[in-house]
Amino acid sequence: MKPLPPSAAWLRVAALLAAVATAVPLRAAGNPVVASWLRSQTNVSAWSADFVQTRRLPALARPLSSPGHVWFAAPDRFRWELGDPVQSIAVRRGDALLVLSPRLKRAETLDLRAIARGPMRDAMALLDTGFPRDAGQFAARFEVQSVREVSGRFDLELRPRDAGARRLLSGLGVSLGTNDFALMATELRFADGTVLRNDFTNAVRNPVVGPERFETAVPEGYSVSGSARTNAPQKTPGP
Repeated sequence: MKPLPPSAAWLRVAALLAAVATAVPLRAAGNPVVASWLRSQTNVSAWSADFVQTRRLPALARPLSSPGHVWFAAPDRFRWELGDPVQSIAVRRGDALLVLSPRLKRAETLDLRAIARGPMRDAMALLDTGFPRDAGQFAARFEVQSVREVSGRFDLELRPRDAGARRLLSGLGVSLGTNDFALMATELRFADGTVLRNDFTNAVRNPVVGPERFETAVPEGYSVSGSARTNAPQKTPGP
């Protein structure tokens, strides 16, 4: 069966979730590197970092790169800003996902509970788990294919167990610092050959992140598409 091509909206969402996905695969494997990384994450309730995102598309000879910043707060909130000036913003709080295009004044809303079963939902489940504490969930979703030490980092190679998810997402790479197991990079590999990589710098563990950072109401003046219904007053997400 031909692999599903990732849509533009899905590429944005996947890229935004990539940072959160870094904690998904590492619970159940019996590797000492994985075990040490997990111990170092015990007290992490929030995280923020700068990043450079690189997209490699089969149709383009050269990769596309953009800077950005990401905030995460356990268990299921994140804000991801891409571009300078910002071209795309994604905010998740619980089951509500809001993707904004500031220059075009457009908003996409999604209720994560409303996604039908299939490869898209399976891949989303792999990416949005956050920081799990259930080894069984990990074992059911991922295979740890390898853990290698390369030039001051540990590179983990992971693969979805679900065949439907592999039709969209063929693999996930995670890079950690060898000294402190700090997150260095994530890489999503899609079945059509598209690759999304995020390289993180200036990371802060447990920063103070106000709730306004994760506001999911649609800003005033934006055109809206998507499946989620927002009845709350419209307001602009925090800066």
